[in-house]
Amino acid sequence: MALSQAQEVPKGCTTTSIEGTVKEAPLPSPGDKLYLMEKAEYAIKFPRLSIRSSKSGAINSVELKQVVMSGLIRADEYRFDFSWYYKAEVSFDMRFLPPKPFLSSSGGVQDLDRRHSLTPFPKGFMAGELRRPDVTIVKDKSVRWPGQAGSDHQGAIHPDKLLRIVEVKFPGDVLHAKQRSDYIVIAGSSKKFSVLEVTDCRDKGEREKAREFNAQTKPTQAYDSRQWPVPLEQPRKAPAPVPVYGPKATPNPAYVEAWTFAHEAVESLREGGNSAINALSQEVRQYMDDASAWLTQQGKWIRQEAGKAWEWLSESTGEVLRWTDEQLREMWKQVQLYTDLTLEMLKEIDWVQVLADIGITVGTVVVIIAIGAGLVAAGVPAAIVSALVILVRLAQMFWGVFATVLGGGAVLTAASA
Repeated sequence: MALSQAQEVPKGCTTTSIEGTVKEAPLPSPGDKLYLMEKAEYAIKFPRLSIRSSKSGAINSVELKQVVMSGLIRADEYRFDFSWYYKAEVSFDMRFLPPKPFLSSSGGVQDLDRRHSLTPFPKGFMAGELRRPDVTIVKDKSVRWPGQAGSDHQGAIHPDKLLRIVEVKFPGDVLHAKQRSDYIVIAGSSKKFSVLEVTDCRDKGEREKAREFNAQTKPTQAYDSRQWPVPLEQPRKAPAPVPVYGPKATPNPAYVEAWTFAHEAVESLREGGNSAINALSQEVRQYMDDASAWLTQQGKWIRQEAGKAWEWLSESTGEVLRWTDEQLREMWKQVQLYTDLTLEMLKEIDWVQVLADIGITVGTVVVIIAIGAGLVAAGVPAAIVSALVILVRLAQMFWGVFATVLGGGAVLTAASA
């Protein structure tokens, strides 16, 4: 006998949408929940992706809900030059009391208003002594420091700017006792620690509609949290806004386009060829001009030591693309500025995938980077995606000499792509 629609809705749901329940301490304001739920609603509708590893060729399933939500918040942080109320996955050093947030060193350690480090492996961290709460809400967006009153790792003193630590739990996630106690220490009090439980209350029919939508309309379509799936006839050029909520009204909300893949493995941009490029919207393809040829064609990479340059030669057309060492060093500076990646991390990157374009007007994308067994979500300018992909590819193929050029190692001369 078929289940009724009501029986298909998860236990405890009051609607057939996506709900959020705040537990532990209440959030500071109603606007905080609105902001976080907009991101959570979008993230929960991403299907579980099958990712093909570019190094081993193996296909692994990846749950992207938390990664995508963090990426969307990171994109807002970037848009406001990190002077923003919400910080995604700030890394805290638990060896200190109060725990110290790791700050970026990309702008120089003398800068007292540095943003938090964006890497999950900040310089100087110790295994077992690092915590990354999902969201940190601060009292004053004009001050980038995201911690309690105290000194940073360089000894500079900062005032208490931490308003709330928020852990977001999607269906199936568990808040462990040690995790909870550590987050309360980071927050400074149980009254400053909140849990946002996100429940997918859509019935079976609604979920099936979403799956069909993803299958029929990939790679892109406009997303509207009030209407899912988006009608197929909706114009591609009229994306619906995901509001940027906060204690104060914010103009120019971000726009989100979903690039979801329901039934196939997603290959990395540096390995996926035509399938990867075709999965990008026209706007981002324009930013990928520097990489699109070698991503979609067979060719050979060559190190020209005499000219201090790197060349790619197309096997089919004879086209030659060229980047000098100086150009690569400048590209690396830009990538570091927005990701806090180090040379060691660059070497370990397995794949890079663009998952969302946040706003045609602001030109920001969410990229997912696999570093070893970890996933990093970054909201970065679309203009640097090509640079990131090129750097990752060259690091994989010419690590020794490439590391020397960027500031580190030596070896190799030519390889086929």
